[in-house]
Amino acid sequence: MRRFTSFFVFLFAMLVAAAPAPALAGNGSHDSERRPASSKAHITVSVVHATDSESGMDPAISPSMASQLRYFNRKGYRLLSTQSTDLAAGGSEQFSIEGGRTLTITLESKDSEHARVRVQLEGKKGVLLDTTVKINRDGTFMVGGPKYKDGELYLPLKVSY
Repeated sequence: MRRFTSFFVFLFAMLVAAAPAPALAGNGSHDSERRPASSKAHITVSVVHATDSESGMDPAISPSMASQLRYFNRKGYRLLSTQSTDLAAGGSEQFSIEGGRTLTITLESKDSEHARVRVQLEGKKGVLLDTTVKINRDGTFMVGGPKYKDGELYLPLKVSY
């Protein structure tokens, strides 16, 4: 536990429910209800470098992600990478993260409202984070805190299906 707290400036996790898309005139359904059923979920992992040595929001960062990142109260945010995969229940994928880290995402299960996702972050000194979270359908879970250069990294994990 000591290694976890000393490595992370903080771990700030928030579960953000994605608002349903507006209903189309005349049919009263949402986009998510019109999508064909799939056993897979689309997982998108973004890596954002937050720092006080730069200022402004990288225009490559989506407005919805930018509104979440503003909670961290840094002066500058730069999108370093975005990676994605489709996972079936029980499937895992590893992502290389800046700073010599590896992020492993496992889709444990999903239903019509939530996905249960295991998030494991490993660094050069071993496991930094190992947790399981429930993420709303089309929602985002934000992992924040591993130090990187003159700031820290934030990892928005979006689950869509």
